[in-house]
Parts: sequence; C-alpha cells; structure tokens
Amino acid sequence: MRVATFLACFAGAAVGCLDGRDATIPASGTPYWFPQPVDHFGSNNATWQQQYFVNATFYKPGGPIYVHTPGEQSLTTRFVDGTHPTDLAQTTNALVVAIEHRFFGKSNPIPDLSGSSLQYLTIENALEDF
Repeated sequence: MRVATFLACFAGAAVGCLDGRDATIPASGTPYWFPQPVDHFGSNNATWQQQYFVNATFYKPGGPIYVHTPGEQSLTTRFVDGTHPTDLAQTTNALVVAIEHRFFGKSNPIPDLSGSSLQYLTIENALEDF
C-alpha cells in the first residue's frame, strides 16, 4: 500500500479502507504498521510491515496532512510530537504522520543486512513506499 492511499483513508474519513477497519485516526504515541511489498517491481512478492506514528491532537476534518519522513534513522514518537510539523499542525488543524524508512529502525523488509537483502534498498523502492 502506498502512503498516499493510506492517507486518503484519513483525509476522506473513508470507512473500510484499512484492511476492513474504520479509518479512525490512531492515537498519538502508538506505533502502527501497514503492509508494503519487499520489491515494488516484482522480483520478490513478499510483504513487510512499515512503521508509522500519527498525531491527531490538532486535526480537524479538512485540515492538511503533514508527512514527516525522518530519513535513515529509527522512528520514535518525537517525530510526531516535538518537531516543526507538530507546531504547524497546531496552527493549521493538521494531522501529522511520521513514517519510517525501509531497512531502518523496526521497518525491515528482510531480517538481515546481507548483500542479497540490501538489493531491495533502492531509491526506486523507497520512493514507491511513499
């Protein structure tokens, strides 16, 4: 699932778009996961779970959604609770979502960092994750 599809569930308050669950906005501080293909281009059809956090403290329907991608480091609640996007969310009634990069933190498509595993750590696959 691409992040754009995932975020559309919240933006439109759609029902049933997250694996059959309501699109209820998750609580801040709780890690959540959504499925991604190991390889968006077909050589490995397995999936893995990509971690994300949400801060909906200031969100009002119709407000913007700020996506924070902290890059090549482990994701923590700090990225939705104590950064510039959080400050912006307060003044713009926004939702803040932070998404962990593949192969960093707990978002590992393959459990090891061998050369054969790292073939899936490409710019193209990372871009498709988002």
